Amino acid sequence: MFSFLTDVPGTNELRAIVRKVDTARHRGVPSGCVLELDLQSLPQESGGFDPLAMLNGNGKPLLLREAVAAIRRAADDDRIAGLIARVQVPAAAAGPVQELRDAIVEFSDAKPSLAWAETYPGTMSYYLASAFREVWMQPSGTVGLVGFATNALFLRDALAKAGVQAQFIARGEYKSAANMFTEENYTDAHREADGRLIESLHEQVLGAVAASRHLEAADLDALADKAPLLRDDAVTGRLVDRIGFRDEAYARIAELTGARDVSPDDPEAAPRLYLSRYARTAASGSGPALPGRKSKPTIAVVTLAGPIVSGRGGRTLSPLGTSSAGGDTIAAALREACADDDVSAVVLRVDSPGGSVTGSETIWREVVRLRDAGKPIVASMGAVAASGGYYVSMAADAIVANAGTLTGSIGVVTGKLVARELKERLGIGSDSVRTNLNADAWSVNAPFTDEQHAHVEAEADLFYTDFVQRVADGRGMTPEAVDAVARGRVWTGADAKERGLVDELGGLRTAINRAKVLAGFDADAEVKLVALPGSSLLDMLRPKPSSQPAAASLPDAFGALVGRSASVLLTQAERSLTGVNALWLGDHRF
Repeated sequence: MFSFLTDVPGTNELRAIVRKVDTARHRGVPSGCVLELDLQSLPQESGGFDPLAMLNGNGKPLLLREAVAAIRRAADDDRIAGLIARVQVPAAAAGPVQELRDAIVEFSDAKPSLAWAETYPGTMSYYLASAFREVWMQPSGTVGLVGFATNALFLRDALAKAGVQAQFIARGEYKSAANMFTEENYTDAHREADGRLIESLHEQVLGAVAASRHLEAADLDALADKAPLLRDDAVTGRLVDRIGFRDEAYARIAELTGARDVSPDDPEAAPRLYLSRYARTAASGSGPALPGRKSKPTIAVVTLAGPIVSGRGGRTLSPLGTSSAGGDTIAAALREACADDDVSAVVLRVDSPGGSVTGSETIWREVVRLRDAGKPIVASMGAVAASGGYYVSMAADAIVANAGTLTGSIGVVTGKLVARELKERLGIGSDSVRTNLNADAWSVNAPFTDEQHAHVEAEADLFYTDFVQRVADGRGMTPEAVDAVARGRVWTGADAKERGLVDELGGLRTAINRAKVLAGFDADAEVKLVALPGSSLLDMLRPKPSSQPAAASLPDAFGALVGRSASVLLTQAERSLTGVNALWLGDHRF
């Protein structure tokens, strides 16, 4: 492209100047650019304000939905010539891998792509790498396409020896969350459910890898029995295209994209850009909205990530702490989306194993209100949307899940561990004073009385009955049909679709397209996406003045204008603050 500069003094400086001009002309993306992606871990589902990331210069991390959208956009972007990625994920949930993999397959169908790794540590790592046109590995690496296994830990006997008694009540023989404390090995139901889960995932992975690598599934299954595969077996088995190092892999992607025309003696000089940087650049040809130009429809994406708790939830104060989804916070975001007339539809993105019954019910109620208000809402399930994660989804107009999403688990478990005997063995005394018979029912110092146990049983029955009935109402099924696929059993998204618990298989984009159609637009219509709840520094510094939704309809706004000052109206645009993590005690769990 600029080969006429190669014999001119100061070539490198001139080339750098030309490239900067070219990059500026193409909105921060150099022409003929190769995107780089480091997949030693998967992008996160959600993120908030992280002061530590700001201080060390990393900035806001690339989220899963941003990575997927950027790869899909790059497939149609004339500025992008190829994609190279280090794919070395130690372990990952199937759902997010499938969303990312589908985007890479779409890119690979259009442009050169190459995956490289020192080693492919497990099945999901190679599953993701197989979506690229070429797969490379270092000489000492192995392909860990070993299939799937599940292991369960059982502490009943150990707890008994330690003087700890487990008291748990479950509704549904497949509801296995408490089996760790109450069993010494797999129950028949637990083994059946776990066995089908890994069988379904195995079928999905084998089928996709076989299609990408042009192999028979049976031959691939035979290779998996011999895995992890050393380099020779990996190449002869057609799982790896070439053994080589990073520099050689980069030279190859430069060759595949024609970058040698730019710099025949230095493939490393080919223009490259991290996917995270590309994701934040403006799309080619896009520009600011012009006066009189019709605005794009708006879809609100409300993200629920982490265990569900009552209250506000949020990140723990520890830098290494996990985050939780607060029922109040997610419910407020749904109310905000419902009140905003600019929002045509809502996608509730769920990545949660469940949690508090009451927190889940709080969110479910707002989903019902959205649906009753006539504003379409679609649930999009990520890695897991089980138990409470399914509860908050079941009233949506449609449910979309990845084939490998873990979902269902329609059941209830509750209980406590009693440590009275352990305390006695350790010489720890404890006593209590109470005003009423059940004031200390959830204390670890004593087991439930017969009356207390009967009450907990009745609560579990009520919660399970409500759960099943609400699934039946939301999914248009009979309670008997729901109970047949409920009883606490976890399904993959693919199996859940066959049983009526999911409407469609796909990722966030599929859910957004479905929301467009439900709102009366074409599936391929361009839309503006608004992420809720807010998690920026501004959201933290400017908490809302009240629980009233931030946006109101025109009649409501007019009425408010009469009765309030303009300054009050302006403050209603502020979003809710995500607080610190809430703890639960004596709460029932989905």
